[in-house]
Amino acid sequence: MDGGDIELQAKRRDAGTTAQSSGGGAVVDAAYVGKKLDEILVRMNNLEMDERAEKFDCDYVLESWHSATFWWGSALLALSVSAVMAGIFDKVNNPPWDHDASHPALDFVLFWIMLSWIAMLEGCQISVVGLQCYDTEEFKDSHPRAYACCKLVHSGANVERFLVGRQFLLLFNGFLVSRIGGGSGIDNLEMGSWTWSTPFTQFFYSNNVLLMIVIVALGQLPTQLVAADKMLGFFELPFGHYYFVIMPCLIVESIGLTHSSYVLKDLLCWISNIDQSKADPAKALNKNFFHWARCALSVFAVGFSGTFIIKGLAKSQTPATDGPGWEKLPGGLAVLVSLFFIFMLASAEGIQVSIIALATVPEETYKDKYPLAFRTAKLGVARMSAFLAGRQFLTAMNMVLLARVTGYAGTDGDLLPGGDWGMGKFFNQYLLQTGFLGAILVVNVAQLASQVTASLFPIPVINNFFMYWLLNLMLFVEMSGIVNACWPLSWLLTKTFDMKPDPHMTIVRPNIQEAKGANKKQDVLL
Repeated sequence: MDGGDIELQAKRRDAGTTAQSSGGGAVVDAAYVGKKLDEILVRMNNLEMDERAEKFDCDYVLESWHSATFWWGSALLALSVSAVMAGIFDKVNNPPWDHDASHPALDFVLFWIMLSWIAMLEGCQISVVGLQCYDTEEFKDSHPRAYACCKLVHSGANVERFLVGRQFLLLFNGFLVSRIGGGSGIDNLEMGSWTWSTPFTQFFYSNNVLLMIVIVALGQLPTQLVAADKMLGFFELPFGHYYFVIMPCLIVESIGLTHSSYVLKDLLCWISNIDQSKADPAKALNKNFFHWARCALSVFAVGFSGTFIIKGLAKSQTPATDGPGWEKLPGGLAVLVSLFFIFMLASAEGIQVSIIALATVPEETYKDKYPLAFRTAKLGVARMSAFLAGRQFLTAMNMVLLARVTGYAGTDGDLLPGGDWGMGKFFNQYLLQTGFLGAILVVNVAQLASQVTASLFPIPVINNFFMYWLLNLMLFVEMSGIVNACWPLSWLLTKTFDMKPDPHMTIVRPNIQEAKGANKKQDVLL
């Protein structure tokens, strides 16, 4: 008997006692009251049972629906891959070079190489960040590949450098995959004897909707899910992560095209009076002359790229004003649409950093003062897997759209009418039509800038209604199941390589006070 039952029974006894003490006529009233209280008690119990049954049924329905999305999501992914491959071999895709100058087999090979690279970049990010607090010597013999990767990437400031370089490689590969696998403005896609209708072709193929599903459900999410569950195991896979992921990311960062993020970080810390000397000095960047020279190069590259992208949009030289559904878009409006895509990508990057950062912050420290941030963070943490899956699709969607609007149309260096400001065909083909300048602009402005801002100010970034709405949109996308083929694929990857759970490891946290002198470490058992 619960608390409510005891209270009702007590009221019943009190009513009966009072009635009997008032005379014989009141005995009937006491019986009547007791009967009514029994009826109320029965109704309350039935109502509580109905609510429990309804809740159970709702959970059962949602679980069944989620399991069903694995099947139809896999079927959708198979259709998407088939459509993209059919477009490549029928030469109706949209590579940055002329079809006559290459062979479909080359496009096929490049597409799968870059998609595989994207998959490794996504998984390695989780392993790099997740393993940085553990003692690498413990798995030197059991996981030699993971040990080699960790010894390099966890040395000095290499984690931060890796993340910055990785962001550019990931985006640039995404841009090229979007061009090679993306559809051109055809009326009907043919897959064997199946000829698609014009509206179906233009929406799903020409506008790259199916390509987005391929990138997310096949290229990005499966490796993220595997690495999140088995960080060491993923690093140990025989895919050459050391040579094809860790080293290339560090090399790309060393060039300096993404150093504007460091400038922004220093500026925000200075404005907010944040003392960066309190951070681990062993992880600090070496801010010498070459560092600031690369920062200047990056800032110049962002301005240079932005100038050419805006020029191309305004003069209708990009696919933002070319193709089904886009051909009537004026150049000036194309600029605004592109800025909106950049804003959406920046928001998707910022909300991820903020929610993950607030997952370890006590709720009482900001719950009352920032209720919107608290509500957004609480929902995101409670449904973290669904949030990350939905966010990945929106990120890929904006990446594909930005690849379209920031890369110049045309092939082999020949641009649409509007001039090239005397830059020449080499510049036009390899920097404009491949999307290289677009990648520089987007990675610095839309991704790294928002990530740095959210890491320093996680609460203000999500303390608004827009971010809460965006989070719910991400959860809805995951619930729809359009990218849920990633779950069976992650299980298949785990089963294929017989991946075992990560072993018990020791957490190593730097002792900041001692690190200032001798950089000693303090071991803390997990």
